Amino acid sequence: MLTLITYPGGFDEPSLSPFCVKTMIQLEMSGEEWRPEYVSMPSDAPLGRLPALRTPDGIIPESGFIQTYLEKRGADFYPGLSSKDRVLGHALIRMVEEHLRVAVAHDRWLDDRCWSELVPRAFGSVPLPMRGVVATMVRRQVRSGLKGQGFARMTEDQRVQCLTPDLDCLTDLLWDKPFLLADHPTAPDTTAVPVLSMLAGLPADTAIRRAVRGNKTLMAYIERGRSALYPAFTCSAAAA
Repeated sequence: MLTLITYPGGFDEPSLSPFCVKTMIQLEMSGEEWRPEYVSMPSDAPLGRLPALRTPDGIIPESGFIQTYLEKRGADFYPGLSSKDRVLGHALIRMVEEHLRVAVAHDRWLDDRCWSELVPRAFGSVPLPMRGVVATMVRRQVRSGLKGQGFARMTEDQRVQCLTPDLDCLTDLLWDKPFLLADHPTAPDTTAVPVLSMLAGLPADTAIRRAVRGNKTLMAYIERGRSALYPAFTCSAAAA
């Protein structure tokens, strides 16, 4: 049996990390037998990040490497689609993971209203006397990374302006079909649904949350995607 080393759940998500949720979904789609192993700190994980998959061949880090591993074992995350569709799917995954996903990290970690809700969920297993110290240290690291990336240097209006074309692209793709590439979920859906769901489920009324919740097409897609892909999590993202 495969073991997924993952962050615990929170905010009505099976894991706090969209990458971990992506891998959970792909493990379900692959038909592999697996179980989760929840940890709060990835200190023993390869590359110091999660998810990581413990397999008979060793520990596989990173959701992209895990996807490749599952595909080598026979999983098909683009069933019935063409090579051109796979190219589009790859581009969509990169857009969501390298752009929209950054908004989840920013608002959760750097918006004080969200941060106060994140701490007990992300650091609940850290002994109380050390919790504040550890949380503040990790928050500084996240802030530094987002400043280096540039997102944390923008105003809220600039961040929404930066992300609106991404939301528009996803909306346009969904006008004539229930999922991004087909009438059934494929690889880009395993990435987009968790990220959009986490944006819609942010615990404070941020501008990007309003942008997602105000888009009926995307909210309907989140509901369909959670119902189809989240094995035990079908609650409305808007109920957070």
